[in-house]
Amino acid sequence: MNQERGNPIVQKNVRTAPTLVHVARLAGVGLGTASRALSGVGYVSKETLARINAAAERLGYQRNELARSLRVHHSYVVGIIVPDIGGPFMVDCVRAAQSVLRQHHYMSVLAFTDGDVDTEKQEAEYLMRRQIDGFLMVPAGNNTPFHADAQRDTPPIVFFDQPIADKDFDAILVKNKQGARAAVQHLIEHGHKRIAGVGVNRHLYSMRKRAEGYRDAIQNAGLQEFLALIEPAAIDKQIGDWLSLHEPPTAILGLNELSSIKVIESLASRRIRMPDQIAFIGFDEIQLGRFLDPPLTAVVQPATMIGEQAALRLLERLQAENPIPGKRILFDTELVRRRSCGCVES
Repeated sequence: MNQERGNPIVQKNVRTAPTLVHVARLAGVGLGTASRALSGVGYVSKETLARINAAAERLGYQRNELARSLRVHHSYVVGIIVPDIGGPFMVDCVRAAQSVLRQHHYMSVLAFTDGDVDTEKQEAEYLMRRQIDGFLMVPAGNNTPFHADAQRDTPPIVFFDQPIADKDFDAILVKNKQGARAAVQHLIEHGHKRIAGVGVNRHLYSMRKRAEGYRDAIQNAGLQEFLALIEPAAIDKQIGDWLSLHEPPTAILGLNELSSIKVIESLASRRIRMPDQIAFIGFDEIQLGRFLDPPLTAVVQPATMIGEQAALRLLERLQAENPIPGKRILFDTELVRRRSCGCVES
């Protein structure tokens, strides 16, 4: 059958997304009652609430969270911005923070910066345009453009793992200097007198503090310093240079996860056995480190406590009626002794 010329074709079965009006109509209630029931704000009887929820489920109604956040000035979403999430430490931090946030009815959006200040700024501004309530952040730099501008109306921020110079901001950290110093002292107790320290990302607060801890322990013992804060690609050559010395180091402290991995790779490629030929301690656990042969001794950070405390501090800021001063919360590290340093595991 031919369509008459000029007669518009009517498309049938085009379904629009159900709205609050549709839910109220199906449940037989007013629009205000439906709104109170689905937002959880205001009183609605149990019977009416059940009827409204059933209607919403039947229609497949989804609340417009962006419109709601503009109306109530809260999205109940937190941005978590970190360099990456490749290692156990950061994974555990983020998982713990998300758990606390969920318990308080907040969701989270995870973004990665690869340690780049410009990427951090772009990710943060993108989330702010979507009415994010606050941030948990491992800063890419000591003072980045995003949070250095005091005139900006930014959401609350809590930093963890790394602080920024401005002490008006919260920072959840560990005692990096003490952790590195304890590791070197432990190697000295094993009888080592030539102990090397190697790390990457020398610009980071944590790396500077760990280098200070290494130097303190070495100087206090009157030993020679073998410290290299270099690029990851240069670690293998540095290991080779140290090993070629007339009196090479007999122990190495990896000052962060990536440097530890590079040191282990370099030693393995030269068939150097730990701890018989070189003892080793790493700052942070590495993936499967406890299952290597020998298992790796490590300075372990309380990642779960850091993530939980960062989330709780942000929630405290979000719920505060008046501005609260920034503070730094410091956790102790733990030296987990395994066989790579020369200890005998029980």
